[in-house]
Amino acid sequence: MAGSFHLTRRGRRFFVAVGFLLLVIAGLAVVSSSDVWKRRAGDTVAPPAGETRNVVIPPGFSAQDVAKILEREGIIGSATTFLVQVRLEDAGESIKPGTYVFTTGQDNKSVIAALVKGPTRNTYRLTIPEGLSVDQVAERLRSERRLDADAYLESAERPESFTLSTLGGKTLEVDSLEGLLFPNTYLLEGETTTERLVQMQLDTFFGETADLPWASAEALGVTPHQVVIIASMIEKEARVPEERDKVSAVIYNRLKKDMPLGIDATTRYALKKWTEPLTKSDLEIDSPYNTRKVKGLPPGPIASPGLEAMRSALQPAAVDFLYYVLADAEGHHFFTASYDEFLQAKENAPAP
Repeated sequence: MAGSFHLTRRGRRFFVAVGFLLLVIAGLAVVSSSDVWKRRAGDTVAPPAGETRNVVIPPGFSAQDVAKILEREGIIGSATTFLVQVRLEDAGESIKPGTYVFTTGQDNKSVIAALVKGPTRNTYRLTIPEGLSVDQVAERLRSERRLDADAYLESAERPESFTLSTLGGKTLEVDSLEGLLFPNTYLLEGETTTERLVQMQLDTFFGETADLPWASAEALGVTPHQVVIIASMIEKEARVPEERDKVSAVIYNRLKKDMPLGIDATTRYALKKWTEPLTKSDLEIDSPYNTRKVKGLPPGPIASPGLEAMRSALQPAAVDFLYYVLADAEGHHFFTASYDEFLQAKENAPAP
């Protein structure tokens, strides 16, 4: 018939492809303008990249539903661009329900690959807070019943069995891993061994502390390992973050004056008595960790310090304080260079 127009099979494929590309471009444009609007209006604030999130994908959810969940949780930046990638990989019908562990800002391809593979069922989080000693961490493991607490204690006494990086450019020669097992939240698989956890903590410690101002250690007259010892005392003593530098200054000032440090947390470490009040006989214990009786630093760390306590151990406040005493129930301390002021403040101090 005159005026009629017939497309060949190749022509139809061409126009379908062009149409799909136009849809992709339009979708990206919508996303771009939407993101700009959100930033202008302040409707949403993207979470920091790298945060770990548990994401539950219920059975029967479509790719569109999944994209909305992932966008809401901050795992992906845009549901629209994510769906385009799902379409390109023909993965829409292969997404499996379950609980997933993703990180905010993760790239679309790795998220899709995980959704197609299916959830890792046997993972869990282990949170190790700052300021715990090895025996305190072991008690936590014992209560959670996932890892062998006794094996953890034994591993901490076998530093030769693990890989230790240099600290402040110095090779560490230690008899115990106390203080080097970094406090953090670790994502573990069910098959993770105690030894693997210990190595993960060591790797995290050396990685997190690598960029600290280690040149300060020599100026302060201490070795890198002694910095860890001081940081562990700061972690136990400073209840308020902004007081870490002041506690650090008191320690260094007392060391310079050849005064006993008088830090009861070190005695508690020797006794493994962390909560009950110390008795008079406790304070007389014959131990190198009794810093009321023995001058200088204790022989090793008394806990695992966090990064900020490590920083304070390298950067003490420029003050002449020699004493501090608890000032209120919130954990603030009164600092002074005067012994008389210290005694007066001690009389008014709240019960610890």
